[in-house]
Amino acid sequence: MTVDREKIRQKLQFMRQELRELKKFQGMDISQFQSNSLYEAAATRMLQVAIEALLDICAHIISREGWGLPKSYVETVELAARNSLIPQQLEDTYKAMARFRNRVVHLYDEVDAAEIWDILQNHLEDFRPFMAAVIRRYLS
Repeated sequence: MTVDREKIRQKLQFMRQELRELKKFQGMDISQFQSNSLYEAAATRMLQVAIEALLDICAHIISREGWGLPKSYVETVELAARNSLIPQQLEDTYKAMARFRNRVVHLYDEVDAAEIWDILQNHLEDFRPFMAAVIRRYLS
């Protein structure tokens, strides 16, 4: 079965949109970020959605390529790395994203503003190599 290129395009576009909005928080002082609970809530949700888009793309490609049936998001990343969908050197980074997404959804009371702020300042670019790899392999 072939991958649905339009579905991948839509997910990538959605991821780009979320990342564009998240970049607005870059350079913001942590005290300013923590002083407004709406900043934290919006950033957390946008991060969750961007990560879910990444994982959805991986899951779609894994399914269509017949690479296996992952039982978790971390396993989804492992299968994607094993099949060179994602850069091997970033496998641990994307596993951390999957774990972070799970914490946001299930252990939301353990995620604090400082952690979100750190991701915003230091890790938004981690999405770029994935996006480039998917475009190169499936949309070029």
